[in-house]
Amino acid sequence: MGLFGNDKEQDARLDALEAHVRAMTEAVQQTQLDVMKVNISLIRMESALGEKLDTDAVDPAISALNEELGTARAEYERMAAAASESWATLHAGATDAVEALRSSVEEAAGRIEQELQD
Repeated sequence: MGLFGNDKEQDARLDALEAHVRAMTEAVQQTQLDVMKVNISLIRMESALGEKLDTDAVDPAISALNEELGTARAEYERMAAAASESWATLHAGATDAVEALRSSVEEAAGRIEQELQD
């Protein structure tokens, strides 16, 4: 007899839970197999790439591209530094303008307040 006298319902729930656990276990095992396959493929690829390439065997187009990328990186760094400097100048100017505006507004508010009191 079940805990609350409903053996059939409890059995059905237990069966359903067991089925879910089995399905999850199978999914985890399949995932582990897939991960192992990927790891094996990576090991094979690392082994193939691990052999040192001769510089003469590298395609000249790749070498030229690498040189152009180096030039582009240097140009990018120069432009980034210039942009940083420009941004700092712009930011300082904007901060000064906002501060001047703030003090002007405070002065105007003070004058208006003074005129209202007089």
